Amino acid sequence: MHRMFSVVAALCIFAVASLPCVAQNVTPVIRLSPDEAAKTKQVAQPLMDAHERHTKARLAWNQFEQTYGVAHPDLPNLRFTEDCRFAIGSVNSPIIGLRQIKAIELTPDERQKLENLRRELTDSEQAEKQAARNWLDYQNQFLAAHVGTATDPGGTEMVLKLANGKGGYIPTPWNSGIAFTPDFRLVVPIQW
Repeated sequence: MHRMFSVVAALCIFAVASLPCVAQNVTPVIRLSPDEAAKTKQVAQPLMDAHERHTKARLAWNQFEQTYGVAHPDLPNLRFTEDCRFAIGSVNSPIIGLRQIKAIELTPDERQKLENLRRELTDSEQAEKQAARNWLDYQNQFLAAHVGTATDPGGTEMVLKLANGKGGYIPTPWNSGIAFTPDFRLVVPIQW
């Protein structure tokens, strides 16, 4: 009985050992050539630059707002009017239902600075959005070239539309987006 159990156990171990290995933590990968990596980095750079520009613009706006707020503590919930002429804050009204604000007219220098900050914030935001659209289009072209597209979905494929009007479906697992290594040499599908 003991010997038969040993033989059965050995057969089970042999059967399990001969099964193909199905690893849980593996992912498909695309290896880019040095030329492809350089091209990808070149296309990604405007997005990185635009993001940095917009971050700096937001920081400059926040610094102005904080500095102005410290100088005018009587303006709680500080806001600026869209014409950049006034700083406003809420005021506690003794009358229920009557909401009031306090307004302080900005000096010509403050107004000019605020207008410049607002313009840079708006321009940098638009530039970042455009760079993001360009980067997304490049990624879609990249996937179409490296993974291919199908004309008819067969499951959970992602609809792909290119800027040139062409399209198709990106197969699983590439349909959830892609991630690049910092040197743009490897690409994997986003699966986490």
